[in-house]
Amino acid sequence: MKKVLFASTALVMTAGVAAAEINVTGGASLGLMYNGTTTIVINEIDFNIVGSGETDGGVAFGASVDLDSAHQNSVTTQAAFGDPEVFISYNGLKLTVGNIDAAMDQGGLADIGYNGVGVDNIAEIDAQGSHDVRVDYAIADINVAVSVDSSNSDWSIGGNASFDAFTIALGFGETGGADQMRATLGYTAGAIGGKVFFADNSVTDAMGVEVSYTSGDVTVTGVYTDNGAADAFGIDVAYDIGGATVQGGVADVNGTTMADLGISFDF
Repeated sequence: MKKVLFASTALVMTAGVAAAEINVTGGASLGLMYNGTTTIVINEIDFNIVGSGETDGGVAFGASVDLDSAHQNSVTTQAAFGDPEVFISYNGLKLTVGNIDAAMDQGGLADIGYNGVGVDNIAEIDAQGSHDVRVDYAIADINVAVSVDSSNSDWSIGGNASFDAFTIALGFGETGGADQMRATLGYTAGAIGGKVFFADNSVTDAMGVEVSYTSGDVTVTGVYTDNGAADAFGIDVAYDIGGATVQGGVADVNGTTMADLGISFDF
């Protein structure tokens, strides 16, 4: 019944347009998290509804909304229908309006665990939050973006690029009058990958290092972060079982032992 409904919707949307469709994608996860004192049962569900199309002149357009829900034990920690976005694009140039990631949100470090225990947060100290107008431009392996929050003077610019085995991501912005910066340099050589990360929010400097190794369907990742006032380190193991990933990690986050173990999958 659901498949018939989606197919019918896509058929109706196609009328009068070169190509148009509505897609529903999503993912879910479940597992256990230890927060230093208590073991918690957690689950999370995320569905993304995307409508897209293209005019006869080659201008692409679309919109999306998210359905999110999360629980810790019997307590609902998230139940939202939101993150609305509307976009138009042409020849690599894209304008998006809505609840959008700031343009400087580029690069960064992996978190430890399938749900994340917060190791990366120690280094990723920039707090841009969401913006509502963003312009992206992509050419070959280079992507640049600029975004603003139209309700205040916050702005952001960022970009990323890849050159052979190297990747680089840079972001700059201003939030509440405070300058922010972040930079990530990555390198991959066969089964081994590595990243170094730096951030500055006008008050604090932070850094992080990530190293990973992949053998078959198993990836082991280690991360260390430090912002002067706190540090964290941990190790993570992820096993790709085809359509789903079993993953777990253990970490010391500023003196507190954190861990999680669970499974996540996409629809």
